[in-house]
Amino acid sequence: MSIKIKTCVVIPCFKVRNQIEKVVSDINKLKITKIFLIDDNCPENTGKFMKSKKIKNLEITILKKNLGVGGATLVGFEKAIKKKFDIVFKIDGDGQHDPKDIPKFLKYLKDNKIKFCKGTRFYNKRERSKIPFIRKIGNILLTYMSRINCRNFDLNDVVNGFLGIKVSILRKIDFKLISKDFFFEEDLLFRICMFEKNIKEIPIKTVYNYKSNLNPLKIVVPFFFKHLKNFIIILFK
Repeated sequence: MSIKIKTCVVIPCFKVRNQIEKVVSDINKLKITKIFLIDDNCPENTGKFMKSKKIKNLEITILKKNLGVGGATLVGFEKAIKKKFDIVFKIDGDGQHDPKDIPKFLKYLKDNKIKFCKGTRFYNKRERSKIPFIRKIGNILLTYMSRINCRNFDLNDVVNGFLGIKVSILRKIDFKLISKDFFFEEDLLFRICMFEKNIKEIPIKTVYNYKSNLNPLKIVVPFFFKHLKNFIIILFK
């Protein structure tokens, strides 16, 4: 008799009202137990808009103040832990992550040896070529810094926000220590790599048919100092 695995998807939402309904619809074509939509005090009232759709397995949380993509995602992770899910996926609400890729993550997460999966656009030359040049350069620089801090030189796309994580591993992390802004993905990876080295990167599609809230020119320098802070943590660990 097989044990049913409880899966959920966390979607942090900010200015994604035009894309979110399709994202949720695509997720619901899969066998996902629950979707946690976290409205990060969105000025477009994404949460209220989706509540009107009355989707059965969709749980919506509307934050009273903006916490940032990391803060909103961690609210969803806390719900996954509290409600005893086995595996949680995190995808963005703007359509840049294709829910059809979720089964590829799930395939590896069902393996007891794999506890954390990240999406990557760098395994496939065609998908890699779709990334705008300035973003690609920024990604390469940040990935190299993460490789050093995580002591894992197999990492290729650390800024990618398509994640699949076993909830058992989230229980080991102090969420208060994790960056709440766009550095979230890299900081979460760093914290996980402190006790888990077996990270699986999953090839995903590169989608840029949306307007990103992220300016690559404005994040590389501040992210460098955040990586430096993590490097110091490793030195004194």
